[in-house]
Amino acid sequence: MNNEYNEIVDKLLDMKPTPIPHFVLLKEFKKLNPDSTEYQNAYEKVCEHSFVKKIVESQNDKGFWPSYHGDTEGKIRMLLWFGFDKNYLCLKRAADYSLRLLHGEEIHDRIEKQDNIRWWPELFMPLVIATTLSWIDNDNTYIEPYRKCWANLMNIAFIDGKYDQQANTVAQNEHFGFRTKCIMPPNNFYIPSFLAPRDGESYLSDRTDQALTDYLLNESAGIWYVYHNNPGGLVSLDSENRDSRDFCHWIRALSLISQYKGWAKHEQKYADWIMEQRNQDGLWAFPKKHFWFGLSDSWRGNNRAIDSTIFVLRMLMKKKAL
Repeated sequence: MNNEYNEIVDKLLDMKPTPIPHFVLLKEFKKLNPDSTEYQNAYEKVCEHSFVKKIVESQNDKGFWPSYHGDTEGKIRMLLWFGFDKNYLCLKRAADYSLRLLHGEEIHDRIEKQDNIRWWPELFMPLVIATTLSWIDNDNTYIEPYRKCWANLMNIAFIDGKYDQQANTVAQNEHFGFRTKCIMPPNNFYIPSFLAPRDGESYLSDRTDQALTDYLLNESAGIWYVYHNNPGGLVSLDSENRDSRDFCHWIRALSLISQYKGWAKHEQKYADWIMEQRNQDGLWAFPKKHFWFGLSDSWRGNNRAIDSTIFVLRMLMKKKAL
């Protein structure tokens, strides 16, 4: 299958993509040497792109985009989606601010009222910040205590091989030292994003990994912030709904789930279906554009198929899960 994916990448490059998708294809899929002239020229064009400049110029003096939950996360995902990594100055500044926030050296720019005043600063936002940092620098040692905490909580929640809501509730209340009805379920976007295996390293037990994978695939509520339907159902590319129940959001949900080892027993079924959704040119072209995954300067001509196909290939080849 990888040979077929590589042929699709070559086809996209032959279509003369605009600077950002061109760079993504060279860096992520062709694995071009960063020291090569071709790579450096492509990288420079992305740095000078108006999409990038708009994000960089809107970053405040502290290094984030208010508010952190929502706006900062979104801008970081966009820069990573454009192919940047932890070495990019704008992302370095965002990571530095995130660390200060995590260490209590900065105050939260907003606090949402929940049933317990401690929920936002002590439970929710540390998870959000640690997860966001993991997208930029997954090897950052400061996020390890948070990852171990949530891995342990999920191991408890799935201790019998299936999700136990009561066990999850008790474990979170005991760990954080206060009672709340706002318990973080396993299908909250941040948990599967934060705990997904990286570079061959797993943070959950094999039993929990498989149980969580199966749970996420069969949860009728979907994954919060990503896809509001059961991810296990097959979705056609031309399906359109007013909310997130469409092919694009479904692929994003699968990109998260497919990071887990437990995905292996499900992979072929979904890969075959997704490959069947290609058009006559052997590419994917989504019915409408979503602001958070666009790469090309516009969606005229071949650009719709280029952006859509990169989006799908990142899922199939486990490149990005944002």
